Amino acid sequence: MHELFDWSYEPELEGRRLCSACGPKLYNDGSPTRYGNWHGRFDRTYLPMGMFKTNEKGNLSHVETGDEDFYKFAIDLARTKAGAGGGA
Repeated sequence: MHELFDWSYEPELEGRRLCSACGPKLYNDGSPTRYGNWHGRFDRTYLPMGMFKTNEKGNLSHVETGDEDFYKFAIDLARTKAGAGGGA
């Protein structure tokens, strides 16, 4: 299947399981895929990289605590972006 997609945008993602937003936008022939955009079926939640895994029940859990309430660990993008500008 990897031969179908154009991975030039981020070669290190090839072969990984990706969400709809991270998937390749183009096929090798240049035609668009249905990937590369958030699907919008539920709110998108950003979590700290490497801090969650799929547990034996199939749910996301915190790697250190086992806590399944991942919303407590969500990254607040609005606050992050405000802090990146150095103001307020």
